[in-house]
Amino acid sequence: MFVGLKPNTQFLENSDIELDEIGFVRTDGDLHTKMRGVFAAGDVRSGATMQIASAVGEGATSALRIREFLEGHHLPTVE
Repeated sequence: MFVGLKPNTQFLENSDIELDEIGFVRTDGDLHTKMRGVFAAGDVRSGATMQIASAVGEGATSALRIREFLEGHHLPTVE
């Protein structure tokens, strides 16, 4: 199924998330955006392969990176 080539990222246009000229989210190699603590994965990411297997892998990688990010911060515990 072909859905389209334009990402649905208009809601990010006035944020600190950097978009490329088409509207895809720019990330580094670890899927971090320029906004601290915000990650992007899958077809919305600039440079994505637009393949479901890649998107799933990036989603899993993002989850691991988020966990690492959160573990590096002292967050209050809920009692």
